[in-house]
Formats: sequence, structure tokens, C-alpha cells
Amino acid sequence: MKGNLKFTLLAIGILAVFFIMGREIVETRAKLKNTRDEITQEKKDKIWLMDELNTARKGLTRADRDLRASNIKLAFVNKKILSLRHGNHKLASEKKGLEYKIALLQEEKKSMEARLHSLSELKKAIRQVKIDLRDDRISRRQEYIRQQKEIEKWETAMGNRGFLTKDGEDYYKPKVSVEVRPADISLNKK
Repeated sequence: MKGNLKFTLLAIGILAVFFIMGREIVETRAKLKNTRDEITQEKKDKIWLMDELNTARKGLTRADRDLRASNIKLAFVNKKILSLRHGNHKLASEKKGLEYKIALLQEEKKSMEARLHSLSELKKAIRQVKIDLRDDRISRRQEYIRQQKEIEKWETAMGNRGFLTKDGEDYYKPKVSVEVRPADISLNKK
């Protein structure tokens, strides 16, 4: 019996070991299945994250390209703004100059109006205009005479072409009388 008991105990021990080992195998299989499921889920998550990363990279590339284009446009706009500011400053200075000229002209207009509203000043102004017109006519006439003398000098310098002249005037003035009569009228009739 002792042998049977040993055998039974051994069998019970072996069964217990097999039971424990079977349980550990089942637990290990369950853990392995869980680990496989986790690995599969992590692979799916990794694929999803890679897709998200690719999408983010594409978006980042697009955003970078848009940023460069925007920077180029911004630089162009800044250059335009600077040129417009320069033009605006120039126009503002020209405007101030024109306003100053307008103020001077308005003052001159007021003084002219004050002068021309008095009868004596108006008469003086008319007299002055007449004098200016006369002086202008005289200066034009003198210029014309000067030009004519210059032309005559050049004509004299080119020669008199066989005519007798003294001090620029013709010295010999021939008088020629030419009569033309029809052939049927006699010479005695006049």
C-alpha cells in the first residue's frame, strides 16, 4: 500500500503539477492572446498615427509653402507701402509749397484789388499797360530793323552783281521805258 500510496501521491502530485502547469499554460495563452491583441491594436494605432503624421507633414508643407508665398507678398506690399509713403511725403511737401504760393497769390490779389478799386490807381495801371505795350512795339520794331540791317550786310557781302553802289545804295539808276504796240497800229499814231 505504501507503493500505491506513493504512486497515488505521485499521481496526485503529477496531476497537481499538470493542473498548475495547464492553468499557467491557459493563463500564458490568455496573456499571449492579450499581448497579440495589444500588439495588433498598437500596430493599428501606429498606422493611424503614421497617417496622421503624414497628413500633418503635408499640412505643414502646405503651410510652409503658403507662409513663403505670404512672406513674398508681404515683402512686396511693404515695398509698395514704402514707395507710397515716400510719394505721400513728397506730395505733402509739394502741397505745402502750393499752399504757400496760393497764400502769396491771394495776398497779391487782395493788394491788386485794393489798388484797382481806387480810380487813380486804375488810371495809373492803364497808363502803365499802355506804356508797356508801346515799349514792346518799339522793341519789336528795333529788333526788326536790326534783323533787316543784318540781312543787308549779308547781301552786300555776297556782292552787288554788277550794279554800281555807294554806301549800300544804288549809285546808278537806269530809266528804261518800254512801249508795246500791236503790229497793225502805225508808229505815227499815239
